[in-house]
Amino acid sequence: MYNNDVMDETTVRFRKAYWTVVHNLDTLRLRTWEDRGLTLPQLRILFSLRACPGTTTNALATSLGLTMPTVSGLVDKLVRSGLVERGQRADDRRVVPLQLTGDGQAVVGEVREGNQAYLTGLAAALGADLTPITAALERLGVAIEERPAATDAARDGGADGSAAAS
Repeated sequence: MYNNDVMDETTVRFRKAYWTVVHNLDTLRLRTWEDRGLTLPQLRILFSLRACPGTTTNALATSLGLTMPTVSGLVDKLVRSGLVERGQRADDRRVVPLQLTGDGQAVVGEVREGNQAYLTGLAAALGADLTPITAALERLGVAIEERPAATDAARDGGADGSAAAS
């Protein structure tokens, strides 16, 4: 078991490594999104529609944890950009299913392929370290799922009052 000095040093190293990874991966993703003129909420809608074509604005708002007016405005922008189209159901004209257009499918594919290509290259660069790093990332994923970042402590900068990015 770790003593407090080692744990503190290890925790500091973990935080630094974590934020280095997050910052660098976010920079790559943000650059791709900015090149397409998209925001994170717009991308969330695009990826949701890719996974569930025919989803309604109401269902998107619920699944994404956003308000109906917010989602409606985002969908309007995506429709004007030619990335999403509104459909119509013959059995209930009040229900407006949404789906990606061909351009919308292309954008989602481009973002996904860019991420996959980068991560594939990164995996190759890790060489023999890939297996233990993958195991550590899998464990980190489980720990994150068990303690989601959306807790009050995370929003407030941590239970000890430290900044979230430190």
